[in-house]
Amino acid sequence: MNSLEIENKVREIIRPLLEMEQVHLVDLEVRGKSGSRVVNIYADTDLGITLAEITRLTREINDLLDMHDVIPGFYRLNVSSPGVDRPLRELWEFRKNLGRELRVIFRENEQEKELTGKLLAAEEEQILLQVNDEELRIPIASLIKARVQLKW
Repeated sequence: MNSLEIENKVREIIRPLLEMEQVHLVDLEVRGKSGSRVVNIYADTDLGITLAEITRLTREINDLLDMHDVIPGFYRLNVSSPGVDRPLRELWEFRKNLGRELRVIFRENEQEKELTGKLLAAEEEQILLQVNDEELRIPIASLIKARVQLKW
């Protein structure tokens, strides 16, 4: 089995567990060769995932993968949060970050534009950003990249 086939099988096996736990699968990657694979799972919740949740998920996912014998030979499982610098992609991720500063790159009239503003709303079709004293609606379909801007 190649890495892509393993990724698809792992997704299929862990999906019911994640749904039951109300955890979003943000990303999943399988690297390495047979006998020395690394499985990275990035998970989050609407409120943010805790270390205790990650620890519990790691045990439960490891048990599922062993029970289904999906990955031949030795493998290392890493379950973690996606990190704050990861681009926002899904509506729930935007909603989770309401009130935070976002840097967005989007396409408008065949041109790329970049703005930084406070995320006021996230709807199915658009986000609402406050940029200085102006509120701007940006269609989600025109977004190229959106990231939370951390204040250090």
